[in-house]
Amino acid sequence: MMLRILALISLFVAVSTANAHPGHSHGFSGAVETGIAHPWTGIDHLMAMVLVGVLATQCGPRRRWSLPVLFCGSMAVASLAGQLIGPVSRLDIGLAITLIALAACLVGRFNHATFPAIVTLCGGLHGFAHGADLGAGDGSAHYLVGVILGTAVIHLIGIGIGTAFNRTPSRSPRVDPLTSNTVA
Repeated sequence: MMLRILALISLFVAVSTANAHPGHSHGFSGAVETGIAHPWTGIDHLMAMVLVGVLATQCGPRRRWSLPVLFCGSMAVASLAGQLIGPVSRLDIGLAITLIALAACLVGRFNHATFPAIVTLCGGLHGFAHGADLGAGDGSAHYLVGVILGTAVIHLIGIGIGTAFNRTPSRSPRVDPLTSNTVA
């Protein structure tokens, strides 16, 4: 229950302050370091990445790493597409919707089988925004590597948060609707 309340509060804070990506400084001196720092620079980034990590803990120990890998992979591919296509208007609304979708997965009783598709789409949209804002350049590949590394670290933090909340004694175990097995 506490995890759901946290998700709802963070959803409203993140969506109301989603500053998306325009305006971030992408000086390519130390591009990897700049990329690593980027996901930490806005509440919208932090919440999306933490939510993916927390959702991953809802999928059970065998599939725990699939959601962060899907998010980072789709983010990388879509970032390359964003570099080729360029900026798209109203992308910030799409990014806010990704936060709503991820929080809805956590708060609602959605089938865990839908999580990979939702996380892949959300990662792709975030990646496209990174690529479109960044554009092609000499340091763009290094920057993208940094963004993926920074994102992966935040996913790990989300997995830690989800694991901690799942281990509280007052929380009843969740049952995976596909397999009827208890999910850790």
